[in-house]
Amino acid sequence: MATNTALTKNLEFWHWYPELLVEGLTAEQLVWQPEGHDTSILFAIWHAYRAEDDLLHGFVMQQPSVFASQGWADRLPVAQTGATPFGNGLSREQIGALRLDIDALLAYAKAVGVSEIAYLESIADGEASVEVKLPFFTGVYPKVDVMSKAETIAFFAIGHTSEHLGEVQFVKGMMGMKGAPL
Repeated sequence: MATNTALTKNLEFWHWYPELLVEGLTAEQLVWQPEGHDTSILFAIWHAYRAEDDLLHGFVMQQPSVFASQGWADRLPVAQTGATPFGNGLSREQIGALRLDIDALLAYAKAVGVSEIAYLESIADGEASVEVKLPFFTGVYPKVDVMSKAETIAFFAIGHTSEHLGEVQFVKGMMGMKGAPL
């Protein structure tokens, strides 16, 4: 099975799944923060796809992010982004102040996925195996400071994203709701 075929089905799922997780939630529920935790549903989703977009387009595809190239700054304006364009280092109060249109955020997540799938469809397995240096991970996570393009896509578009969508389910659980349909 070609690398792009194996990853595409997962990318389609992880870029659609937030729609299911936020279905029926109110604006207040999207920004609610559990006691002792900084995140909110809205922040977790925004951070997951904003980080994925910047990191994969920059390090793997070596092209501008979907956020930059498709004008998402106007549709998803975030005044304070912290130490990175995707929210690292924001305080609980800054995360709690984040207000975004959920439909625009879900459309952005899908646009990021569409761009990544198009990239995967354009490369051969040999290109997918080219190594990518991730210097920000050096000394933080063993064995992930250098990964192949395919591994980097899987790490950020599947692993990192699913981690944050797990937070969405955690927050829903803290509000007394079912996190996921299963």
